[in-house]
Amino acid sequence: MKKIFLFFPVIALALSFQSCQTADKKSATTKDSVSGDTTMVNGNHIVGSESTESGIDEAGATFLRKAAVGGIMEVEAAKIAAKNAKSAEVKDFAAKMLADHTKANTELKALAIKKKVITPDVLPADEQIHLDGMKKMTGAAFDKHYMDMMVTDHEKTIALFKIGIQNRDQAIKTWASNTLKVIELHNETAKKIVVDVK
Repeated sequence: MKKIFLFFPVIALALSFQSCQTADKKSATTKDSVSGDTTMVNGNHIVGSESTESGIDEAGATFLRKAAVGGIMEVEAAKIAAKNAKSAEVKDFAAKMLADHTKANTELKALAIKKKVITPDVLPADEQIHLDGMKKMTGAAFDKHYMDMMVTDHEKTIALFKIGIQNRDQAIKTWASNTLKVIELHNETAKKIVVDVK
């Protein structure tokens, strides 16, 4: 009789152990499938696990991806401003954005390749829709919209790059620090122009 009573707890223990292992496997599988977060590159689903191979943390990989999207947006918006802006001051600012952000984007892409992080080459759908809407605007209305956007975008970018300069990877930290100085100058200029175009 004692043997029967001992047999059931042993069976129960074995079953609970097996279910724990199954749960662990499930959670490990789930974790692996989303490790490093994901992003869309040219419509393809990309897993960010490549960042672990290069020794940078996920925060560094995320920073590079977000900075890439912001950089693409600045370049594309500047191209539209070159055509649609009315003010010479706004056109000059757009030319500066195009030159500086094209340079920064090239540096970022080289850094991302070195760190084995895949960064987006195209904008998210909502950002592209915004740009498509801007293409239909011209004159003073465009100038105001573009310059307001530049102040807002650069404020957000400054906040992002302040996180980037705290990254443990020295190459990311250096690039973020150097680029932040340029972005802060852009922001100061944009704030002055906003006053003129109102």
